[in-house]
Amino acid sequence: MPRPDPLRALGLLRRLELEEARRSFAGKLRAEDRAAVALDRVTQELAAEVGGAAAAAYAAWLPGARARVAQAATLHTATDAALTVAQQAVAVASRAEQLVVEEAARRARDRRAARHARADRLLGDLGGRPVKPPSA
Repeated sequence: MPRPDPLRALGLLRRLELEEARRSFAGKLRAEDRAAVALDRVTQELAAEVGGAAAAAYAAWLPGARARVAQAATLHTATDAALTVAQQAVAVASRAEQLVVEEAARRARDRRAARHARADRLLGDLGGRPVKPPSA
């Protein structure tokens, strides 16, 4: 049975973390889109009512409409901030995965170089020329 490779396990963990961060980002993006659409809708409703109703009815309606616009704007700002945090989480997870991949590649290069060095020593013992490893 081969020895478990902790770097491979870490790579899998980092890949799973990256996938989860991407899913979270997609969810936050959808929420931000919905909030932007809602803000546009209530802003357009407010603009459409200007001058369209009797003065008394408009005066009674306006504070509620402004409150809905403010609420939609607050929601949009909050979802935009959450989207930024999720985007940063994707960047961090992506970099963490990349570091594991780079370390695995470095270790593979080191193993390959050690194999070639052993082959060179063996050929040296046999009186042959040293073997150059192929360039990566």
